Amino acid sequence: MENRIKISDFAKLTGSTLKTIIYYHKIGLLQEPARSPGGYRLYGPAELTRMQSIKRLKSLGLDLKRIKEILGEMHNSRTLREVLQSLRTELLNEKKTLEERVAKIEKLLSEDTEDAVLLDENTFESPSFQMVKEILGQDQIDKYVQTCPEIYDQQRKLFGILDDFQWGQNYRETFLSLADYFKAHPEKYQMSLDSAKRLARLDQLSEDDPEVEALARESAEIMKSIPLLEGVNQSLSKAMESLYNGMVAGVLSPARMKHKRLVEQYLREGSGFNGKKD
Repeated sequence: MENRIKISDFAKLTGSTLKTIIYYHKIGLLQEPARSPGGYRLYGPAELTRMQSIKRLKSLGLDLKRIKEILGEMHNSRTLREVLQSLRTELLNEKKTLEERVAKIEKLLSEDTEDAVLLDENTFESPSFQMVKEILGQDQIDKYVQTCPEIYDQQRKLFGILDDFQWGQNYRETFLSLADYFKAHPEKYQMSLDSAKRLARLDQLSEDDPEVEALARESAEIMKSIPLLEGVNQSLSKAMESLYNGMVAGVLSPARMKHKRLVEQYLREGSGFNGKKD
């Protein structure tokens, strides 16, 4: 057979390896070719054409499973087109992600700060917090920042702690739903802003100040009026809650920490919840 070559020459011609070609045979991506009287595989134009298609599809980022599916259905012109459209969407999303990463790295490199500072929450802002801001809209966020900048900054940091670890509860879904709720109920959003403005006083109070308890009762009542907030944090085990409190203690003042504990206590009392599971 003059137009047939052995597997070693086929590997060189196609820029592959013997191991790769044998694997392609094993998974059915390449059909077994004819063999010589001595049992050697012999490759011809059909195998070269098939390998050419495989290499071209691989260059587009398709995996072998998808390539096999496409090549098995080449009579259906929609199959390849649909796959390529899907791949295009994936690559555009990856491109956006890479551009965002490059922009973040460039921002880090442009800052004349110590390495430890480069890793703080000012650079690595919470994805959940970003999505909440997008849902609420810039006008509402500007209003939040102007009304209570300290609470806004604390919330941004707390979102980062929630996002960076798996606490056993889908906080992101809860807070995104809450953002949608506030967008649909601006009067509730205003009520929360007014409360947040009062809570800013906690950073100037000692944890023994009676006002801490009064503000905690007020916060609990507001949370009870917003169904989405009633169950937040009640499913954490004692160990998880202790770890979470240890993390947020670096963000919240002692008075804020006491306020947080009292709010959780009042919510449990109001819902008949008497304890947490270990």
